[in-house]
Amino acid sequence: MKRNEWMALIVTSFLMLAICMSASANTYNNNKTVERGMTKRAVMHLLGKPKMRSFDATGDRWEYVKNELSPFKPTELITVVFDRNEQVVAYYSRTSDSNTNRPLYPVLPPYGDDILPDGTDHYNGPLSDDAFNVLYGKVQKASFADNKLDLLEVACLGCNFSCAQTARIIKLLSFSSDQLKALSLMAPYIVDPQNAIDIYNVFSFESDKQKAAEIITISTSQANRAY
Repeated sequence: MKRNEWMALIVTSFLMLAICMSASANTYNNNKTVERGMTKRAVMHLLGKPKMRSFDATGDRWEYVKNELSPFKPTELITVVFDRNEQVVAYYSRTSDSNTNRPLYPVLPPYGDDILPDGTDHYNGPLSDDAFNVLYGKVQKASFADNKLDLLEVACLGCNFSCAQTARIIKLLSFSSDQLKALSLMAPYIVDPQNAIDIYNVFSFESDKQKAAEIITISTSQANRAY
């Protein structure tokens, strides 16, 4: 009987120790904050995957929204800024009224400026050469067509392009079907559709050139109606 009691005591002790260690670890993670010099992996370990990502010539920005659905806590907006070595150089945390009409996590403009006062992100010119080279390099390094298109879709949320820039990006994709998908993503943000010949020349077949022309025409018409 005593042996059983001792065994039960030992098992209980181990369980309590495990619970205490788990609680201690959780407390440590909850109290630990993002610090300058942290890597992307370390930030993701603390905060999870970002809600939105953007980048410019200086580096990347990750946006988080915490307590978005909580009726008891204010919505917390977190911005983590990385340099070109993918290390943290800045961290911002602020609260926002969840009923505001302004987006909670706007994509930061590629030129490094603040979002316009009315919350819009429209710009007259295409990406600067430096910013475009950053985007081009990231798309070029992506392993698969789907990854390239996903990255491009995120970039299109805050960037405008020239036809020459669009053509260069499209050439990074091997198949015309993927090239047309990339064009569909970028076309609404092309600022010089009169130079669309740069894009048409990417495609070898007339049928693909025609599809590209239709995509650009529709996007240009929609953009004109929007303004």
